[in-house]
Amino acid sequence: MPELPLISVVTPSYNQAEFVEATLRSVLEQDYPRREHLVIDGGSTDGSVEIVRQYADRLTYWVSERDRGQSHAINKGFALARGEVLSWLNSDDTYLPGALAAVGKCFTERPDIDLVYGDYQYIDRQGKLLMTRRLFDSMSYETLLYHDYLCQPAVFFRRSLLDKVGLVDEELYYHMDWELFLRMWKVCRPLHLRVPLAASRLVPTAKSNAQDSEKYVAGTLLVQQRHMNQRFKTPWLNRLWHRVCYYVSFGVRACAVLRENPVRYIRIVRALFPGRRFPRLWRVRLRSPL
Repeated sequence: MPELPLISVVTPSYNQAEFVEATLRSVLEQDYPRREHLVIDGGSTDGSVEIVRQYADRLTYWVSERDRGQSHAINKGFALARGEVLSWLNSDDTYLPGALAAVGKCFTERPDIDLVYGDYQYIDRQGKLLMTRRLFDSMSYETLLYHDYLCQPAVFFRRSLLDKVGLVDEELYYHMDWELFLRMWKVCRPLHLRVPLAASRLVPTAKSNAQDSEKYVAGTLLVQQRHMNQRFKTPWLNRLWHRVCYYVSFGVRACAVLRENPVRYIRIVRALFPGRRFPRLWRVRLRSPL
């Protein structure tokens, strides 16, 4: 049997003292022999550095210095990583037990596959499970373009694929992971691993929860305009086609969530909007960027 691949995990971090220890432990406690963990801290001042330093002897590499933001930190980590398989784990998310073993086995048994994405969980600030999300076994490029279905910490890819499409776009504050996956989706051979691999922490301050902000919507628009297929010569027909596909994709997504567990979906809403009885989610979810 071929040797298991070396999996490199990069953790960009900045002022996440509340969560970073859980993130570090979720990687270090994986039952996978060939892994390396690189922590790229952006010069935290909240005690994060002291926490990371406690685990320094178990990390492959760590540094705390001012950088140009999350995307730059990720690219710095990828430049230092030696693994055949790469991923990044933000300092408020965690891997689930056995995640790296499942991913390593998959890449070993399927040399034709260069990207693996798994199911994932939503957890709250205290780490309590809110919902488990099951993804599609196959996902077209258009499906990914109209909705960012993938959970970034549950996505692993070969270095050869990253070399082919290029690094994370450091100009993007939001959606840098989605934009990278769109570039990869055009050329990669993906495989859905039907097990939860990671837990995404839902807290009001997380970037992914800023969907009602103008900058977030503008970032969505930028990525979709950059990657939207020009099916028609007339611009307004392209925009109309995009909007129809967006709403259809939203309907499929909403039905999947409600079918899984509508009660847990309400718990997610409450976690994201504490103290608000009627959050205006409809303004975000039902508004096409184009």
